[in-house]
Parts: sequence; structure tokens; C-alpha cells
Amino acid sequence: MEHGEGDIRVFNPSKEISKEITLEILIRHRDALKQARTGELTGVEVEKLRDNDRTMNQVRALNLIIAAQREMITISRPIIWFRSMQKWKKKYKEADRAENPFEKFDCDYMKIREWLDFLRSCAESIKTAERTKSLLDDFVLKKQTETGDIFQLTDNFFDMVEDLESSYEQIYLLMLINKIVSAGIEEDEEMTYKEKEQEAIRRVVEA
Repeated sequence: MEHGEGDIRVFNPSKEISKEITLEILIRHRDALKQARTGELTGVEVEKLRDNDRTMNQVRALNLIIAAQREMITISRPIIWFRSMQKWKKKYKEADRAENPFEKFDCDYMKIREWLDFLRSCAESIKTAERTKSLLDDFVLKKQTETGDIFQLTDNFFDMVEDLESSYEQIYLLMLINKIVSAGIEEDEEMTYKEKEQEAIRRVVEA
């Protein structure tokens, strides 16, 4: 809708600030995921990176991805809690709530808390790998060659990147469903939860 010079425009600063914060986090997550895949750093020419530097950049990106996803959850939790609480109160009358506590209610808030626990476990796995002498839990190994030491990524690294890609999809999906972000999906009240989920995942994967 176009506004004329005499029209009154409503500006919601809280909403605009929220959009800016969310966008900034998503951009950092995108850059961190690219770093994990290629070892490239934003603003640094690829030609200036040595192979070992590139590999270590990939490993460091794991913590950056985890941090960005945790921030996605942090900004989403209050809204998701509120919407989930409304659904719980609507489903259970006050007299029935003691036997059906919110903490056991199958809702988006419980799902996003589970993803937070998952991210905490990922961060703990990285700390454990750095702390212990065992090579089995490491994400990068040093190999001696005739031309010098080289760093090699392990299966643990690639498995975690894949897991973090999946967690991003699910966290972003919860943000979509709860209208915290928009992926250009038109609102359709008749659209089922499963259809919204499939459409959201398709858009995230193709982005």
C-alpha cells in the first residue's frame, strides 16, 4: 500500500529493532557456516589463507555456529513461551492444569528448549576434545609429512556440521511458525503444520 504525503504512518520501533537484531544473527550464522564449509573468512582474500589456516578456521567456525543458533533461541524463547502458554491455557481449563502441567505440554517452547540442550552438548563436546588427550573425540588431527605438519578434519567435525545444519533448520522453522521471522510464505490458516514445515525446510535448504 502506498502512502501519500498526508497519510499517517505507524512506526513500531520495537518491531524494527527486533528485525535488525534477528537479521544480524542470521547473517553471522550464514558466514560461520560458510567458514565451516570452506575455511574462508569474511573480508579476507582466499589467496592469503594457507591450507592449515583454512582447516583451523573451519574448526573454529563450530563455536561460531553454535553461538549464533543459541542467540536465535534466546531472542525467540519469550515469544514462543507466550504463544505456547496461550495454547496450553486454551486446551486445559484452570481446574485441569494441575494434572496437565505446562512443563509436560507438547509444544514449541519445549521443542526449542530441547534444541538449546542439544547446542549445549555440542559446545561441551568441543571443550572435551580440547581438554582430553584422546584423539577419538577430536575434530582436527595433526599429521606429520615430509613437507611439514598438516591439519586434517575428522569425521567428528563433519558429523557436527551436519547436525548443526539440521538444528538450524528446526530452530528456524520454530521461528517461522511463531512468526518471529518470515521466509516469504503467505499466511494460510488452512495450511497444515506439516505443510508449513515442509515448505519452510524447502526454502531454508534452497537459500
